[in-house]
Amino acid sequence: MSDLWPDSIVLDGQPIALADVLADVTIHAGRSDVSDEPTASTCQLTIHGVDGTFTRAFRTGSSLAVTVTDGTSSRPRFTGRITDARLDVDELTAIAAGPLSTLSQHTIGTTGVWPIETWSARVTRAFTEAGRQGELVLVPDTGFDPQLAARDSSTAGPTKLSDYLAFLAAMVGAAVADLPDGRMLVQAIGARTLANAIVLDPADVAYAPGWEQILPAGNIVTVRYTGDQSQSVTVQDQASIGLYGERPVTIDTAFVNQSDALNRANQRLARSAYSHWNIPEAPVLRGLDLTVGEPVELTEMPAASPFTFWTPILEGWTDELSRDEWTMRLALSDPLASGLIFPWEDVDPADLWNTINQTVAWRDAISPEALHA
Repeated sequence: MSDLWPDSIVLDGQPIALADVLADVTIHAGRSDVSDEPTASTCQLTIHGVDGTFTRAFRTGSSLAVTVTDGTSSRPRFTGRITDARLDVDELTAIAAGPLSTLSQHTIGTTGVWPIETWSARVTRAFTEAGRQGELVLVPDTGFDPQLAARDSSTAGPTKLSDYLAFLAAMVGAAVADLPDGRMLVQAIGARTLANAIVLDPADVAYAPGWEQILPAGNIVTVRYTGDQSQSVTVQDQASIGLYGERPVTIDTAFVNQSDALNRANQRLARSAYSHWNIPEAPVLRGLDLTVGEPVELTEMPAASPFTFWTPILEGWTDELSRDEWTMRLALSDPLASGLIFPWEDVDPADLWNTINQTVAWRDAISPEALHA
């Protein structure tokens, strides 16, 4: 994987000389945790040596674009608009937010009836009604695309695209994030896979990242469904309740079918009823070209680590760019939270049934070592 480096910063259509940018360009992309609501990317940069001509022309709402290069080609790293700024003598610090921050400006569902349709079709309809469908990158779960109830504007009333998108995302556990090129990703959690993991070179990791284990997110899962969420199904894991106590969670949906509600409840229960060790973040010493939702493999763990390698899912990252260095902090989630476990095709052929610990639950089969725990 080639090193990346900034090659342009363009403010309101005008390039800024990189020599005029202080060593504190910070980009937050994606989200911190698998359960976070839609989160806009942000970019902060400080320009020094500005003059009155520059500051008089400066305005919030201006576009900001940061591009990077691998030495061969250039690609976007951040695209958004300035939301606020501060001038300290001749240093101007500006903060910009990605397009997700603008979705609250769009009111949808004002007239007519939306028909019964799949979750993915409803996402597309919401963006289309707001005139933002060209910015949508939708990645549905082809195995679970539930039917949603019709929505009548005369009874449901109008809503903001931002609010409705958060409602839709929670229905299937979707990741919603700004992409570096100014488009918006809506990725159903069931669309994720452990295939084609990005293997991080241990030399690129600043220090051994810490492991974390917290109480499970939910061992009693209620999914409310129908257009007004008036019906519900509840599933629970009694063994988990015995270990951790009751940890209830409720998911509001507009699912039409009880079978879809039950499917979603069982999926969430399987992903959240038990605690696991996870690495929530990893410090990286160079800029990498990564995508929210892809697996990242960490290897050469310290001897006390529960596993010698770990493949969490990338939820987001923070870039810290300076004149002579670029560091990243990756936000990572337990693969089981995305319904992902150690794929059977990757099991060592020498691992016959009688060589595998028969007491290991498949939910815990998240690494080769787990099969022999």
